[in-house]
Amino acid sequence: MDYYSRVNHDLLRLIPPDAAVVVEVGCGRGALGELHRRLNPACRYIGLEINPEAAAVAAGRLSEVIAGNAEEVNLDENSIDCLVYGDVLEHMVDPWGTLKRHCARLSTGGQVIACIPNIQHWSVIAGLLKGQWQYQPEGLLDATHLRFFTLDGIKDMFAKAGLAIFEIRPRVFQQAGFQEFQETVLPILDKLNINKTEFINQASAYQYIIRAVKNPETVSRLLLQSMLGETKVCSRVRITEPNSFLATIPGVRVKSEEKKARLDPALPGETKVFIWQRVFIDDIARQQELLRRDYLILAEMDDDPLRWPAHQANDFLSFRSCHGVQVSTEPLAEFLRRYNPNVAVFPNQLSYLPPPRVYGDDFRVRIFFGALNREDDWLPIMPELNRVLGRYPGKIQITVVHDRRFLEALETADKEFLPFCSYQTYEAALRNADIAILPLQPNRFNTMKSDLKFLECAGLGVAALASPTVYEKSLADGQTGLIYRTPKQFGEKLSALIEDSGLRRSIAANAYAWVAQNRLLCRHYRERYDWYQTMAARLPELNQSLEQRVPGILSRLPQLPS
Repeated sequence: MDYYSRVNHDLLRLIPPDAAVVVEVGCGRGALGELHRRLNPACRYIGLEINPEAAAVAAGRLSEVIAGNAEEVNLDENSIDCLVYGDVLEHMVDPWGTLKRHCARLSTGGQVIACIPNIQHWSVIAGLLKGQWQYQPEGLLDATHLRFFTLDGIKDMFAKAGLAIFEIRPRVFQQAGFQEFQETVLPILDKLNINKTEFINQASAYQYIIRAVKNPETVSRLLLQSMLGETKVCSRVRITEPNSFLATIPGVRVKSEEKKARLDPALPGETKVFIWQRVFIDDIARQQELLRRDYLILAEMDDDPLRWPAHQANDFLSFRSCHGVQVSTEPLAEFLRRYNPNVAVFPNQLSYLPPPRVYGDDFRVRIFFGALNREDDWLPIMPELNRVLGRYPGKIQITVVHDRRFLEALETADKEFLPFCSYQTYEAALRNADIAILPLQPNRFNTMKSDLKFLECAGLGVAALASPTVYEKSLADGQTGLIYRTPKQFGEKLSALIEDSGLRRSIAANAYAWVAQNRLLCRHYRERYDWYQTMAARLPELNQSLEQRVPGILSRLPQLPS
């Protein structure tokens, strides 16, 4: 890939998703900023770039681009939320003064995120020892590098800029020869009184990712651990994506494991939170171990627990034995508050906003259906769907994901089937559609479900034809989608969408604008953080309430090892 179009995904993952103003020093052609703006469309993303050609391309991708030498340009912004330096400080004549000058423009609690090559990397040391080292174009060190940094040198530069580093993360790339290098130098280290572990750790780092904050007193440490009980569908939107956003907050560490829970040692002063995501708890031993270690214990649930008889059989111990519960919808919260009063609702959100849809000229209309366990929901509309298909022979192509019975019930040859697939494949198939069918019957289980499928349609430029159950709470009928209340209405509204491309696309455009404004994760992820901190501050009180719900859970805690 061209140098100016590269994206450092380690940096991308760390830029605060709710930052109002981000300045990237050395933005190249704007590829990194373009991806961040999908996560955070409202962000004012400013790029500084010395290469005129690259700056011109970046101008079409970012909010603003300043063409020129970052060491000479004066930043006019007085409240920058995040400064980003991707392999750029080493190219400056005076990186120390430039960093300090830029940081004077940071907002209170503003962050600096940087990637800096490590002059102590083993390949550099080995080359020097052999007398063979030389500049390599676009390598770890090339002829455009004017400054070279050790780990201590990086720390010193950031301290002089008035920054407090709260994380240094090595970027380690496996290279042939490292093992041989270790075997060669380790005997020498003892004679030089050099700590072997520290030396090897530093020598393995190709680059360092540095995260620092302007006001260290704003950093509150939080360890957020999760055990994932369902990873095929739910964990991505309920745990993985929110946690990745939370990890951009200074002091937050996140860890998730599937079907197991290895507890990490906490750092000094670190609040500890453990989340059971769709995990059935049939005894209190694991909860007691978490209590012994002073964890705030939470359950995560996004479906009606009565779907699994075991929950009712043990009087919903999975929820009673936690300090609190987080859910996706208010109806689900209302039910679970019978067993735990501390229930928070965090609706599902889109983690990023896809690029605006560009529609092709294909005369066929593409319909999409993809869901799990929906046969009872689509059976009432299937006769009407087939009648509509019969009126438009050769004009409609239907894509079905996972539900083979739905596919077999369709009375058309113009259909294709995708078995259960990755989310990326599912998303690509949905994006290729014009209309999506979202049926839910009005029953107890469905009323507790979320509107995520409508959000996905909205983000991907697909017009949704949905049942009122769940979807009428967020979908504006006739504006951001269409609601049907009877099978006959379903057929009429589906026909209207098939016949009128202008209607389809105006509805899709309205839904896209609505989801961008209201249902992106960047606008909501801190609600979880605030709740976790508030709950953790109440831990002694919550422990007493927990003992009342589950007598003996505290009084019979396992003893600490001697």
